[in-house]
Amino acid sequence: MVTHTRHPLTSALLFVATATACNAAAGDRQRLEQVYDDAGKLQLLRYDADGDGAIDTWSYMDGARIVRIEIDSDENGTIDRWEYYTADQQIEKIGSSRARDGNVDTWTYFGPDGSIARLEFSAKRDGTVNRTEYYDQGTLNRAEEDTDGDTRIDKWETYERGRLASVAFDTRQRGTPDRRLVYEAAGNVRLEVAAGGDGQWVPAKPVR
Repeated sequence: MVTHTRHPLTSALLFVATATACNAAAGDRQRLEQVYDDAGKLQLLRYDADGDGAIDTWSYMDGARIVRIEIDSDENGTIDRWEYYTADQQIEKIGSSRARDGNVDTWTYFGPDGSIARLEFSAKRDGTVNRTEYYDQGTLNRAEEDTDGDTRIDKWETYERGRLASVAFDTRQRGTPDRRLVYEAAGNVRLEVAAGGDGQWVPAKPVR
């Protein structure tokens, strides 16, 4: 089962964010910058999580409550991780940049037990989700994908205990699958069709 492990930079910042400035250790205070609004409400914590003298973690606050955290994990000058928190301070989702260039292309959502519930991907890295993977207690269960960029799902994958069991395709742009490949546990593959796109699958006729 895949579970969420908190990023070390986040753990360090959460430690500081939950402590008052007067109670934080001297070393933490030296690595922490606090920004308040005109009314004296905490808005932002800038933190040098690894102690190298450079700010690498920004926590946007609503007073004592964390709204989101942005992290430059490789300290290349661009954010590569975004964490969003619920009102009860649980992680709602995490955005990440696989190219580490400041553009979010992957979003991770978690279930109540902390395991991954859903992953969303943007192949063009433009913020548009074209593939979504669904997990059951951290194990990949199914996936949906828009392969041609028309904003409609045209590919469906199903998994059994993490093993790819079938891939279905919409070849007629009707929004429902009409062809699928079924992968048997023994290694055999068969082609099935549902000409009406109604989910009534039958073996494809061999090509003569």
